[in-house]
Amino acid sequence: MKDVLVIAAAGMIALSSHAIARLGNTEEQVNAVLGKPTDPGKPDSDGITTNMYKNPTGDYLAVVQFVKGRSVAEAYSRTDRRELSQKELSIFLEGNSAGNKWKKRPNKKAAWIRSDHRAHAWYETVKGYPTLMIQARH
Repeated sequence: MKDVLVIAAAGMIALSSHAIARLGNTEEQVNAVLGKPTDPGKPDSDGITTNMYKNPTGDYLAVVQFVKGRSVAEAYSRTDRRELSQKELSIFLEGNSAGNKWKKRPNKKAAWIRSDHRAHAWYETVKGYPTLMIQARH
């Protein structure tokens, strides 16, 4: 699944930092927050649908992946290719906390695990875009 998310992250588009999709949301709930996808995907052979979103401000890029109509992975980056600030990382992580805390993963520079162990996140550069990726665990 990580490979699929990394590939999808390369084709991200803009959204506002205040509009945050949440893991577990339905496609309709995500669309209500992020707007209509600019590039709605079709399910692949694994049943994963990847939607890309764009907001009017154009500050951030986002990709949301769905399995059986529920968000299972998200990727966020800045359109200007600058690093996400600690504040921006915190906003995106908090938006996906589901009432839990994010803890830094030991021995990992930029990786977190949610205290319920139902999601993890990591920060890496994908095709020139420093990107925060958040994924639900199965």
